[in-house]
Amino acid sequence: MTEFPDKRDLKNQIIEIVVDCLSIGRKLPSEKELVERLGVSRSGLRELLVGFEESGIIVATKGKGREVKLPDISNSISGGWNILLRARPESLLELLNVRYVLERGFLPVAIESLTLEDLEIMRDLVSRMIAKAKRNDVFTEEDHKFHRILYSRIDNLILDQLLSAFWNLLEETSELQRSDDLIQGAELHQDLFQAILIQDYEEAERMLEMQFTDVRSRLKVYVENQLRASLREET
Repeated sequence: MTEFPDKRDLKNQIIEIVVDCLSIGRKLPSEKELVERLGVSRSGLRELLVGFEESGIIVATKGKGREVKLPDISNSISGGWNILLRARPESLLELLNVRYVLERGFLPVAIESLTLEDLEIMRDLVSRMIAKAKRNDVFTEEDHKFHRILYSRIDNLILDQLLSAFWNLLEETSELQRSDDLIQGAELHQDLFQAILIQDYEEAERMLEMQFTDVRSRLKVYVENQLRASLREET
């Protein structure tokens, strides 16, 4: 048996198998089936599957074999960018600007697509933000859920994964979680919700921009502090 008759061809065959599995919603064939179908050894097969498993497209579960899942770019972004952001903190500002452009660009269609149930959940989240702010508690979880729900009905897989990755990266920076004025931050969400409720797109965009201005100002302070600390270490 030739272990690698044509590595590129074998990978293309695996891609076709993965696509077929995704389209009909079933698990990846067993190792035995794949070995026979591809004409490789078990060790050769496992080597071929490494890249797919690292990307999260193929997930091996003990006792269940290998399953195929839609690729999630948020995992690869979060994993690789954690290192980049530590080495180059100013990238956080670039990341925030990209997130703002995405959220602002999709805001009108997001507002139009919301259901009554979505609006009720968002209203409750705003109430929780206000209550937490009055107790001087951060409301990161509610903030995240609010924005996720806002864009959840667009049915854009890439947008959902990108926003999720951006949120995860920014949430890991604990210094950004506490605003100088939590009440004001909660009220900005309340005003944004009211604009969404009456479908006032211009006002909603203005409120969104004000939210990002608040985060951007805190982010600039954080980046400056990180750069100063780095310079002190070098000297």
